[in-house]
Amino acid sequence: MYLFLVLTHLLGMACQKKETVHPGQHPRPVKVVQVKNLGTITRQYTGVVEAKEFSTLAFKVPGTLEELRFSTGQQVRQGEVIARIKPFDYNQQYRTAEANYQLAKSIYERNKRLFASNAVSRQNLEIAEADYVKAESALNIAQRTLGYTVLTAPFNGFVEQRYVENYEEITAGQAILRLVNPDSIEVRFTLPETNISLLTLPQKIFIEFDSQKGKLFASDIKEYIYSSDGGGIPVTLNITDQSFLPYRPYVFPGFSCKVIFEIDSMVSDKFLIPGSALFQENDKYYVWIIRPATFSAHKQQVDVSFYGNQAFVSKGLSKDDRIVIAGISALHEGQKVKPINI
Repeated sequence: MYLFLVLTHLLGMACQKKETVHPGQHPRPVKVVQVKNLGTITRQYTGVVEAKEFSTLAFKVPGTLEELRFSTGQQVRQGEVIARIKPFDYNQQYRTAEANYQLAKSIYERNKRLFASNAVSRQNLEIAEADYVKAESALNIAQRTLGYTVLTAPFNGFVEQRYVENYEEITAGQAILRLVNPDSIEVRFTLPETNISLLTLPQKIFIEFDSQKGKLFASDIKEYIYSSDGGGIPVTLNITDQSFLPYRPYVFPGFSCKVIFEIDSMVSDKFLIPGSALFQENDKYYVWIIRPATFSAHKQQVDVSFYGNQAFVSKGLSKDDRIVIAGISALHEGQKVKPINI
């Protein structure tokens, strides 16, 4: 009985002691990493060469396609006739307009002579003049319309695509062919929305053409368009590398290429950390920093932009800081931790 009472007393003391221990007094195991300067990160995307200068040619008037002189891939000189539609109806309209013009002109000139000798009234002269101006305008319109039956090249280039065949009935504005200028090119690719921060990070961009393996040509961003349909961000690049000039004659619109983004340690105070290290309070981002002298966790605000499942930290961290990357939700300020390095 005495032994039983002693054991009961000791057990009660142990339970009481356990109940009064604060959880923060026990070091919590947490996974940590050491912040290092941003190393080189490379990302590749597939691009395509496009012409800066291009035009989808179409007739301004409807008709039957009488002549289409060029096929896909053929060279075209500026001003050269590309296609014609049958002009018969438009010729008739022009001849009628010309006859009306000549008649109105003759009447107007006769009325001017008669008015000079007081043989007709000013009202008759003004009516004749108005008819003459109207007939002249109609003739100009008929002449322009007749000219629209001929399609000419607006610049030197080649036919990238042909959309119709001879003797088809063509409507006004219907695409006939696409003409591109191969002397002026750019590169276009689609950047995934998850990598949008690449557009704002310190970067270098290179182009590698499939026809020029191993040769990297520096380029700059010309423009990009934010998209809300989830299809990515169209980005257009200009090739700025002077060493590309000797290879330019061998690269044409439609060629495929690689777009290579390089983010490197151009700056010493910016870091890339796992996104799991971040937590948010009041629209601000924080990380837990471990102080090596006390092995305690302390909240630190950071300025970040996200890059996939990682975060680019532009302010708030120093080299060799140790940050928690797992178990951050269970921590509180000053809590003792047991770091587990990975």
